[in-house]
Amino acid sequence: MAFYVMLIKLNEDEQGVTYNFGSDSEHLGKIHLDKHNGIIREIEPINSENSQHLLARAGIKLRQHWKSGNFPDRTCWAS
Repeated sequence: MAFYVMLIKLNEDEQGVTYNFGSDSEHLGKIHLDKHNGIIREIEPINSENSQHLLARAGIKLRQHWKSGNFPDRTCWAS
């Protein structure tokens, strides 16, 4: 099964970065990454039967950006 998860930055500060994430603009959740330790936390779940799969993939993508120290305004996971 193929997955597409878009991530759109909502805000960023010294502590962390928050993104909307989801498979389309109608079904979005919120995810936060702590810049100091790389811990990812779901703030608002997606109302979708694939919500845990989408969250996992959004988290993987954010960890990749954390490791590189780059947090773009828009990014995505596609498989």
